[in-house]
Amino acid sequence: MLDTVVRMFTRRDPRREAASALTRIMNRHDVIRLSYEDGVFVDRRGRNEKHVAMGVWLFPCAADPEKFGIRVGDGVPAVTHDMRPNGFGIMTPMRLQHHEYAVAVQDEDDSWKFFRCKVRHNTRKPGGWYHLGMEVERVLSPTPAEQTAFHQHVQALQLESDSMD
Repeated sequence: MLDTVVRMFTRRDPRREAASALTRIMNRHDVIRLSYEDGVFVDRRGRNEKHVAMGVWLFPCAADPEKFGIRVGDGVPAVTHDMRPNGFGIMTPMRLQHHEYAVAVQDEDDSWKFFRCKVRHNTRKPGGWYHLGMEVERVLSPTPAEQTAFHQHVQALQLESDSMD
């Protein structure tokens, strides 16, 4: 009951909720202790970061932040690189041109969670890789039709990859 009353008088912060949800998934995947409050400095080089490698999917998304609006056919696989207080780094083998992406991350129960993220930097790295600094904006909730389209796209790419082996 008290929780309900508190929620009535406090404002929701979609960015904080999304960052917490993503952190929870990554903590369960690879990180034992990931501190977001300790060791945070104004200079980004002094920030506390943790390197976490997880496979994710990136989808360009609509300019309207209220819509799910991902273009499923343009989804590409990527790998997370590092976690920081309000975002994370992603490594891709190609330069991506969009400024906003929906990032699909698989949770421990094999369900997929979607996060709307804004690209803060897109830096070329050795070996033809690109490091995207992503800031988490909010959690996205796809419709059942959008979830079906996502699963079909992922399965089609996995089948295509398996046939190349």
